[in-house]
Amino acid sequence: MTRSRLFDLPMWPSKGTRRKLEAIWLDELEMYGMPDGLLQPPSQPPPQLFEAVEQFNSGFFWECHETLEEVWLETLYPMRFFYHAIIKVSVGFHHMNRHNRHGARVKLGDAVRLLPFFQPQFLGVRTDALLHDTSIWLECLGDTDRIDWAALDALSKPIIRIAD
Repeated sequence: MTRSRLFDLPMWPSKGTRRKLEAIWLDELEMYGMPDGLLQPPSQPPPQLFEAVEQFNSGFFWECHETLEEVWLETLYPMRFFYHAIIKVSVGFHHMNRHNRHGARVKLGDAVRLLPFFQPQFLGVRTDALLHDTSIWLECLGDTDRIDWAALDALSKPIIRIAD
């Protein structure tokens, strides 16, 4: 039986290694799941998280991304994947608003890959609802280049729900 390398992986990317290290982390998480004791959330969510949620829920997707990016950049693995998932959903909807199907599909797909590690809620965010809603929107973008953008634009965008 193979043991996860997660406890042995660097928790901080060095210059030029972020994408490669993220790929290794994700492969290991998808293969073995999140081991007990590895994820160390802060005792209180950073205030930027709730500011970003408000921005997202108001349709300011790019601003949400900008607000969370500084938190994400200062956070160790695997915790940084939580912030990155929300950033990717935000950027996906930013691309959707610009009718960039490819960009929206890539970012929403990345978020759907990350969100399962933080279920059903994490740091006060209903990640189960965010995963569900993001998955539905990803399906709406389909596998074809023909999209009825007017119909998609008319739909209400999802909101990020706060846990009770």
